[in-house]
Amino acid sequence: MNKPTKKRNILNKDVVDKLIEDYGVSRRFITMSIRGDRTSTTSDKIAKEYKRLENQVKEAVKAAVNQ
Repeated sequence: MNKPTKKRNILNKDVVDKLIEDYGVSRRFITMSIRGDRTSTTSDKIAKEYKRLENQVKEAVKAAVNQ
């Protein structure tokens, strides 16, 4: 009954939904692309786009908190 030691990465659901809408692929493909399990050019674009969008969300939250 040990707790699992593997850390689960929690992805921003809103950003993932936006990527699904933009690229027309499954949620599983998006998550595997972000983790690096997929190596196609589309996967690379998805991973870069996720990082960019997530940084924008973090900056927006930080700006809202600091007001």
